[in-house]
Amino acid sequence: MSEKGKWKGYQNGSVWEISQLTDFLDEALHNDMDIVKGGGIEVLNVPASFDIETSSFKLVNKDGEEDKFATMYIWQFGLNGSVIYGRAWEEFIDFCKQLVDYLHLSFHRRLLIYVHNLGYEFQFMQKWFKWDKIFAIKNRRPVYAISGGLEFRCSLFLSNYALAYIGDNLLHTYPIKKLVGNLDYSKNRHSKTPLTDKELAYCINDVKVVMSYIQEKIEQDGDITKIPLTNTGYVRNYCREECFFEGCKSEKERQKVFLNYKSLMKSLTITDKEEYQQLHRGFMGGFTHAGCLHANKICYNVGSADLTSSYPFAMLAQYYPMSKSEYIGNISEAKLFKYYLEKYCCIFDIQFVNLRPKEEFENPLSLSRCVTSGKVVTNNGRIVSADECKTTLTELDYDTISKFYTWDSYKIMNLRVYQRGYLPKALILSILKLYEDKTSLKGVIGKEVEYLVSKNMINAAFGMMVTAIIRDEFCFDGKWHKEKADEISQLTAYNKNFNRFLFYAWGVWVTAHARHNLFSAIYEFGEDYIYSDTDSIKGINFESHAKYFEDYNNKVFDKLLQMCNHYGIPFSKCQPLTKNGEKKLIGLWEMEKPYASFKTVGAKRYIYQYEDGFVNMTVSGINKKFAIPYLIAKWNDIDMNSEEFKTIKK
Repeated sequence: MSEKGKWKGYQNGSVWEISQLTDFLDEALHNDMDIVKGGGIEVLNVPASFDIETSSFKLVNKDGEEDKFATMYIWQFGLNGSVIYGRAWEEFIDFCKQLVDYLHLSFHRRLLIYVHNLGYEFQFMQKWFKWDKIFAIKNRRPVYAISGGLEFRCSLFLSNYALAYIGDNLLHTYPIKKLVGNLDYSKNRHSKTPLTDKELAYCINDVKVVMSYIQEKIEQDGDITKIPLTNTGYVRNYCREECFFEGCKSEKERQKVFLNYKSLMKSLTITDKEEYQQLHRGFMGGFTHAGCLHANKICYNVGSADLTSSYPFAMLAQYYPMSKSEYIGNISEAKLFKYYLEKYCCIFDIQFVNLRPKEEFENPLSLSRCVTSGKVVTNNGRIVSADECKTTLTELDYDTISKFYTWDSYKIMNLRVYQRGYLPKALILSILKLYEDKTSLKGVIGKEVEYLVSKNMINAAFGMMVTAIIRDEFCFDGKWHKEKADEISQLTAYNKNFNRFLFYAWGVWVTAHARHNLFSAIYEFGEDYIYSDTDSIKGINFESHAKYFEDYNNKVFDKLLQMCNHYGIPFSKCQPLTKNGEKKLIGLWEMEKPYASFKTVGAKRYIYQYEDGFVNMTVSGINKKFAIPYLIAKWNDIDMNSEEFKTIKK
C-alpha cells in the first residue's frame, strides 16, 4: 500500500513471460507483504488470480466416430497487480513450485488464488497437483481446492457475477474492464499458436479484473481472511452478529443478548431426519409460468406490476414456525384439519383422488413436486388434472390449491404443526437495515458499489435460511464421486451448532408466503392473467384490477404496522427515504411501464414493445444486448454489415 493507503499493485503495468520469473517476482513483491492470521493459518494479504484459455475440437477415432477434446493454450497468473503467463502446464507447475519456495508457503502459510469459475479450470489442472483438501457444493464445482501452500478459490461463488459485469459495475477504486470481443473463441489454438497483442491483452485483463476485485474486497472487509467463500457469507456474517449482539456496547449486555438468542435456537431444533426430509420436500422457490390462455399469442395493452422486495417483506411482516414441531400424524376429520390450518404453521403430505381444475388460466401444482398415478394432464410442467396425486404442502400452499383445484377425496398424512410467531426482532432489524441501505443508496452518484453490495445482501438474506442441512459430499480422489450423507450426524451437528442463528423451517415459509401473495394476484386477474415470475405479474385490463392492488397495499401497511407495534420498532424503518426524499414502503405492488404489445412462450421467455417503439426481451440463456439488434435487423431486412445496423446496436 502507498502512503495514501492506495494499492500500489494497481500501477503494475508490465506483462511478464515465464522466462522472466525473477523480474515478475521483483515487481509483484516490491513491498513487504502483510501476513494475516485466520482459521489457525497464516495468509498473505495480497490479491492473486489464475486463469486459462482453452480450445475445444473434435477428432475422428478409428471407429469413424468424433471424439471431443480440449487443450489449454495459455495460462495467466496475477500477483499483487503483476501478471505472468506461459503456454504449457509444465511451465505453470514449475512456476508454482518456485512461488511456494520464494514465499515460504506451506499448508499453514498460504497464498489465496482466485479463479473465476474454478470448476472449469479445475477440470484441466486437477491431475497436475496433489490435493490436500477440496470443498465442493456441487459435482465438479469446487469452492476451494488446497495444494500445500496454494489455495485456489472460486471468485464466481464470491461475486455471483460474470467477469464482464464486475469490470463494468463493481470496480471503482481500481477500475479495469474485461476486454470483451478481443478474443475469437471460434478459432482453434494450441500452445504454439502465436497470439496477437490484442488477444494477449484480453487474457491479461481477465486476471487483472479479478485482482482489482479482490483488492477492493480486502480493503472493504479488513483483510483477505475476512472475505467469505460465497456471496451469501456476507449477509450471514452481518445478520449473525446483529442477532447475537444487537449492537450492544458493554460486554455484560452482549453476553445477555447472546445467551437469550442461543436459548431461542435451542428451542428451534429439527426432531429427526423425517421432519427435515418433509420440510425439504415442502420447500419450493418462486412461481414462474405463462398463463395458458395467452401463451404464444401477441397481447396488446399489457400492464405489469412488481412486488417490492417480496421475500424481505415476507420475512418482516408474516408469521413463521417459532417452536419445535408437534407430530400429529394422519388425520381424517375435516373440522380438526381446518383448525390446524387456521392456527398453526402446518406441513403435511397429501394425496388427492381425481384432482381436476376449478380454473383454466393457471395450474399451481408442479409435476416435479408430485408423485402421480393413472391419467395425468399437464400444462408446461404444471398439473392440470390427475387420477391420483401426492405431494407435500404448507397451509399456505393448501389455501392456494383449494382455489385452483377440486377433487373427489384426499388423505392427510404426517401432519406436523408449529406455533406461529414473528421472526426474532434482531433478525427483522437486520433486514430493515439492508432494505434501508438498498433504498437510500440507489441512484446516488459515487455510491454505486455500496448500492450493489446492499442489493446483493438483501437478495441473499433469504438464501441463507434454506442452505441444505443434510448434504451428500462431493469428493475428488483423482475422479469426482459422491459420498452419501450421514443424515443423523449432520442433523445433530446442525441442532448443536454453536454459531447457528437460523431455523431451516423459516426459509420454507418465506417462499410459501411469497407464493401465496403472488397467487392472490393471479387469482384476482383470472382470464386477464398472462404471465408471472416470483414477484411480478403481467396481464390485460389492469385498470379493472386497481381495487385489488389498493386493498393489497393497504394490508401491507397494516401488517408492517402490527409487526412494528409488537416489537416497538419505529415504522419509519419500513419506509426509508430514496435519494429524492420520497418514502418507499417495502412490500407494495408497484406499477411498471405498460407494454403496447407482449408475447410469451413460457417461463423466462417473453418479448415486448413499448408505445414509443422500444423493443426488449427476456429469454433465459440469450444475451438481449445482441439478440434485440439482430431481431430488429431481421424484421426490417437490414444488412447486418451496414451503418444502419451499427446504429441499432448502439
